[in-house]
Amino acid sequence: MSVSTQEIIHQRAVKGAIALLAVTVVLTAAVQLTGGPDRYEPEGETVASAQLFFTDEPDGFVAVFDAETGARLAEYGENEGVFVRSVMRGVARQRRMRGLGAEEPVELSRLSDGQLWLVDQATGIDIFLGAFGPDNSSAFGEILDLEEGLIGAQAEAVAT
Repeated sequence: MSVSTQEIIHQRAVKGAIALLAVTVVLTAAVQLTGGPDRYEPEGETVASAQLFFTDEPDGFVAVFDAETGARLAEYGENEGVFVRSVMRGVARQRRMRGLGAEEPVELSRLSDGQLWLVDQATGIDIFLGAFGPDNSSAFGEILDLEEGLIGAQAEAVAT
């Protein structure tokens, strides 16, 4: 009884798939057992930071508030601030998954080397915003600039 060419090709494909699966399992096990690569950590000193609340407004806007003063720093309409909206919806989703609400603010920080980080103490999530490119991280940089402007204006008002 002879084996057809089609059966030989089929046998090779099955053996190849099994080999690929075995290599994947071995590599995954190796990463799990060794702990994988180190997590990326901030490297500079914090030069500016803000505690912020992000809220979904009834009219579809997303508003950004200073957690200390309650001042409204920014708002984004339906087609505005897409990156800010998506990041904050991701944070809100992580909080919902853990049974947490929006009571705690998130911290937005600029480091001495220019890196921007968003830290959610409630969930323990640290987001390096520079990983999403300069245009996207600059959206959060603008929020931090607005916060710094608010603090400067308050300091001037107190001084006069």
